[in-house]
Amino acid sequence: MLLTVVVADPARMSAIRDGLATPGRVLRYPTGNLASVFESIRANQPGLIILDAAFLQTPAGHGFVERIHQLNLPKIVLQSVVFERGVWTMKSLDYEPPPPPVEPSQRIVAVTTSGLDTRRAPRFLVQDVAQAMADGTSIKVVDLSVLGAQMISQPMTRPNQKIKLGLPDGEGILQMTANVAWSVYEKPAMADHPHFRAGVEFSNAVREALEDYCKRHCLPEPLPIRR
Repeated sequence: MLLTVVVADPARMSAIRDGLATPGRVLRYPTGNLASVFESIRANQPGLIILDAAFLQTPAGHGFVERIHQLNLPKIVLQSVVFERGVWTMKSLDYEPPPPPVEPSQRIVAVTTSGLDTRRAPRFLVQDVAQAMADGTSIKVVDLSVLGAQMISQPMTRPNQKIKLGLPDGEGILQMTANVAWSVYEKPAMADHPHFRAGVEFSNAVREALEDYCKRHCLPEPLPIRR
């Protein structure tokens, strides 16, 4: 079973617990005893760690993330939890070390929005790809380019995870391997089950084959780049 660790300011812990759907078995820790939290993470090696965004703005939060990176745990997803537009949501935490803390008047949150647009190729909205597969499990492909894709998966996906993708194409299947660049856990209000939304980068795809595939299975106009 997936183990999730939540680290938050004690004043916000109850609100996060009540407002955020979390998968698997959940361990919740206040930010006042980080040494115990770190030892628990090292011993239990959770699959998902959720950090209060307010905590990430502090020097203690910055140092805590650095220590987690130094553990080099192979299968882990780091997320920040933020309160936006009246709801608690999770965002993928940058795997690059966050910048050093600055003065309170200049502080920034060291998180990145899922799917940040640093695209090197146009991305197209998928319109008729059914029964795509990732490591033998059905997935939904949201959008596609010659370099990567955004997908929705029920099984957990982790940054840096290697996966095998199969895209149906008429009588055959376009097969390739990919590396997960980012992953975000989501529990939409109207959905029956939570899922992971992930961005993947192809590692052995043939550009010409994917260009033709996009023409056949995607909308013709590329998606706009968010600034």
